[in-house]
Amino acid sequence: MLDPQKQAVIEEVDRLRPELLEVSRFLHAHPELAFEEVQAAAFLARIMEEHDFSVERGVAGLTTAFTATYGSGKGPTIAFLAEYDALPEIGHACGHNLIATGSVGAALALKALLGEVAGRVLLVGCPAEEKGGGKIPLVESGLFRRVDAAMLFHPSNRTEMVKQALGMRDVQVEFFGRSSHAAATPHLGINALDAVILAFNNINALRQQVRSDARIHGIITHGGKAPNIIPDHTAALFYVRALDIGYLDELYEKVLGCFEAAASATGASYHVKRAGHDYHPHKINYALAQLFRQNLEALGGEVDQGPEDEDLGSTDVGNVSRVVPTIQPTIAICGPKVSCHMPEFAVAAASPSGEEGMLLAARAMALTGLDLLRDRDALHSVKAEFAGGKRP
Repeated sequence: MLDPQKQAVIEEVDRLRPELLEVSRFLHAHPELAFEEVQAAAFLARIMEEHDFSVERGVAGLTTAFTATYGSGKGPTIAFLAEYDALPEIGHACGHNLIATGSVGAALALKALLGEVAGRVLLVGCPAEEKGGGKIPLVESGLFRRVDAAMLFHPSNRTEMVKQALGMRDVQVEFFGRSSHAAATPHLGINALDAVILAFNNINALRQQVRSDARIHGIITHGGKAPNIIPDHTAALFYVRALDIGYLDELYEKVLGCFEAAASATGASYHVKRAGHDYHPHKINYALAQLFRQNLEALGGEVDQGPEDEDLGSTDVGNVSRVVPTIQPTIAICGPKVSCHMPEFAVAAASPSGEEGMLLAARAMALTGLDLLRDRDALHSVKAEFAGGKRP
């Protein structure tokens, strides 16, 4: 049986249900790409202002980032992270409409208890998780220095409390050759397309000698103009991933060697530039995850925890987790044959099961925030583990 304060949190989420569903459906119907989330950021900021949160827009120099704060400086500060960027062509196939709405619901529900417990609730509007790492400038700005714990959830095909995340570095490469008629005078040309194809082949060979927790993958973003013109310019974008930053650095240098070899073999020149910020591996906080699990199970949620180091992606939540205790549990909204970044997942993110999963996550996050505000021993355990103590 939940105590009266926890019951009040649940009732608040239930009271907010119509508004939260409106938020999720609006975001889903208006997908916006990384750093272009103008409608989403404005809509969410307005919602928070209507609930008496103090809103600051354009945080850390990012047009579509914002913070919404409620409460005094006395007591802990609990942050809920709202992601709202979508994917090209397939919209909210990562369920960020649900992520943002779940964090909004948790923040509003916990705010209702701040008359009884001391503390501060912070909703952080985080753009560009899918591309560019919008949380990284927020971290670098010092936004999380006064935060005691951070939370968000991720919709998935499985309900899991902890999952590792790969560090990631993206790199753009361009090859420059010389145009010529591909049939009449091929000997006068330098084929930049051959160079980029060799770069892929070199990386494919490299994959045989990399650790099992590493990934390298990419796309050709420009491959030439016409079949009868030897391409004088090609370009590709690669993601390099690993579970620790040291190995990521090592692997990145090997990828650069693949580019250099491709250029040398074809006579092309090349240019490399970073496309964004490094995503750091996630620093798991088991004490905080355990609090969330207890609340989720008290609400009737069932956990299906798989191996922590399998089926991994990358997220800029990892960068946040390096400066403040952070969790990102997953909540199942669909069956195992559908996963993130599939068109079917975008459908699930607007389905009744998606919406119920989001509301469940909002309740569990708000209850976990309440635990941290009123139970100093729980907060101490979370912060002690983050500082290097043993996991519970």
